[in-house]
Amino acid sequence: MTSDAPGTGSWAGLRVLVLSPVPTFPVTLGNRNRIVQVNEALRREGAHVALLHYPSDEEWRSSLPRAALAGMAAQWDEVFHCPVTRPLHTRPAEGEDHGIDEWWDPAIGQMLDWLFKVGRYDALVVNYTWLSKALEHAPPGVLRILDTHDRFAERRQLLAANGLAPEYFHTTADEERIALDRADIVWAIKDQEAEFFRTLTARPVLTLLHAEPPAPPRPAPSTDGVLRLGIVGGRNNINAANIRAFLKVADAYLRRTLLPVEILVAGSVCTLLEGVKRPYLRMLGTVGSMDELYDAVDVVLAPLAFSTGLKIKVGEALSRAMPLISHAHAFEGYVPTHPFHECPDFEAMLRAAHRLVRDPAEVAALAEASRRSVARAEASILETLAAAGARARELPPSVVVALRFEQVRTGALVLDHVLDAARYAGFRAPVVFHLAGAAAAADPAALLLLARRGRVVVDPSAAPGLGEAGAILFDDTAPRLMTLDALLAAPHFLAWFAALPDAAPAGPVRTRLGTCHLGALALDGAAPDPARLAALARAFPRFLLLEEAPSRTAAAVMHAARADRAAVPLLWRGEESRLLAALRGAEDGSVALLAEDAAAAALRPILAFLTTTLGRDVRIFAARPGPGAAPAWPAAGPLAVAAGRVSLAPLGDYFDAATWARARPAFVVEHGRPEGARPAREVALRAGIAHLRIDDPTAPDIVRTGPALSHRTRGFVSAALVLAALHRRQGAPPENAAAGDEFGRDAGWARIWAEIGRLLAA
Repeated sequence: MTSDAPGTGSWAGLRVLVLSPVPTFPVTLGNRNRIVQVNEALRREGAHVALLHYPSDEEWRSSLPRAALAGMAAQWDEVFHCPVTRPLHTRPAEGEDHGIDEWWDPAIGQMLDWLFKVGRYDALVVNYTWLSKALEHAPPGVLRILDTHDRFAERRQLLAANGLAPEYFHTTADEERIALDRADIVWAIKDQEAEFFRTLTARPVLTLLHAEPPAPPRPAPSTDGVLRLGIVGGRNNINAANIRAFLKVADAYLRRTLLPVEILVAGSVCTLLEGVKRPYLRMLGTVGSMDELYDAVDVVLAPLAFSTGLKIKVGEALSRAMPLISHAHAFEGYVPTHPFHECPDFEAMLRAAHRLVRDPAEVAALAEASRRSVARAEASILETLAAAGARARELPPSVVVALRFEQVRTGALVLDHVLDAARYAGFRAPVVFHLAGAAAAADPAALLLLARRGRVVVDPSAAPGLGEAGAILFDDTAPRLMTLDALLAAPHFLAWFAALPDAAPAGPVRTRLGTCHLGALALDGAAPDPARLAALARAFPRFLLLEEAPSRTAAAVMHAARADRAAVPLLWRGEESRLLAALRGAEDGSVALLAEDAAAAALRPILAFLTTTLGRDVRIFAARPGPGAAPAWPAAGPLAVAAGRVSLAPLGDYFDAATWARARPAFVVEHGRPEGARPAREVALRAGIAHLRIDDPTAPDIVRTGPALSHRTRGFVSAALVLAALHRRQGAPPENAAAGDEFGRDAGWARIWAEIGRLLAA
């Protein structure tokens, strides 16, 4: 029923979460066996199977079956149990039929939300349509599979037509349509129900039969001249009604023919047949294993003239190569390979048994027919599983975020940007991170943050050095390796570059929109090369440049590659930013001065005013800090810089949370608009720290020094006025301290939301 070579199956390396409303141990009922066999088939195909059990069976309502708990824990790779917070198996609240979500328990959704938050799964398999709401809790990128087991639409009418009262779950076609439409793939248990489901939904509907791995040969048939016939069934009125009807026909036939047969009935259905007494009938009741019945009989009977779903017991008998006499309805879904597999009525089933009594050699031929039927079922099952595995393995149309391992550092602003962008886009589409570079340079805690935001793909060139990073990103599965060019050749929605690739894509790009934030690219320490960026932009059908304010780089790329531009701050919310947390939480310290060149002559009067007149300590973050020692600033005269009050640091340190672990800047002064300091103003305002840009030719002639978070000046005099005002107000929050809130309502991020929406709708 599955692939032969280990690790090469259609689900190899994939993680599957299975929601089941019944326990999978002990396997005493057909519905339990169905789930067990599907799960085991997935495991043989290479999947990591996690079971989420919602205890809806009767024996779990008043006690905790500890043996079952232990048995289930041993069955699967992971097992979780969900609390029950509502009455189980209730009657319809309104009308004659159940609403599709009438048996839904919100606790299941909460449990799923937690599991998908802390773990990674490639597919969610939900058993039964009445639990289909669970599929809505699968995040984007997780394949949603509904294993229907049964058709529940119009089940009440089927029961009524056969003189039975409504039982268990029954609904309407319109309600069942809701369940089917929640899935990416619908599994029907037989072709007849697949055809019906296709009339309700446009989702792909595939048939997944029930079969088990072939069992060892059964004991030789009895030689005492009595043909022993076995029937098995669970406790429901459909089974009981069919068995009663069969026994009525059998009673008349056996009285007439005196056929030497014994009929054994096993399973919980026996509790519904307690008043039935026949000399040839033996009730075994519930058995610990179906083998107890199969070892005791020569032939299995499947006497069901009406029902829903596939007859699991038919699949069990076929897989054990048991000779099987079946009503044609009970054999639906399987390929009959012997006339006794499709008897038109109960009388025909008894005539088949009569023939076996007269010619015992036919029993072996009927057993061989079972082997042929199950072989065809296995081929069908393998095909269905392979199709679903291929879907689960595919990266769905996604937002692809390209970055390097070196950028994955806790507290780094570029990582905050990536996480914010992924979270924002993840509300609408799956997110895939493509990582290149040296894996050892990444922070393990930061890698874990990425793994929780979306799927991770690693460039093959980085695979040999994955080490600990591979264990974090891919847990117990093999790393997913793919070049960035291969990713972009797929029809993804959007590619978001936090780092420029070494070269423009060599092949065709089918990803529909490329984008990058120039501020994020600048955090690597240098301005992005316009020519290199334009070459990347030209490879895409459309390219969108994001930046907080217009720049020459953007203008050059827009001209060379016909790219678009949008004004967007670097961060969407920054709620998880360690840098912002450090800046907001510490006491005021020195003045932060950001500059292109620490030795620039224009800085001398500013430094003199700050250190001598105001007596402030200054920390210069410079793109070119100078060769080791500080520049030779004047020690005397009107431009004297107070000794020991100035320190130097690389520009990148300003955007590192560790820099501000003890004290935050009293205020931020920016000179020369260094390329690597693009997000400096945004960071300061989000943290509630005043920001001053000096020598800004676009600043107004008259400078306001009133309480504010953001200032611009042209010359030294206006700069000194603002600095003096900021100095006097140290420790007192500006009246408009909430100015940073503007970023939370930013129209630029709304533009991104609209762009992704258009791509999804296309």
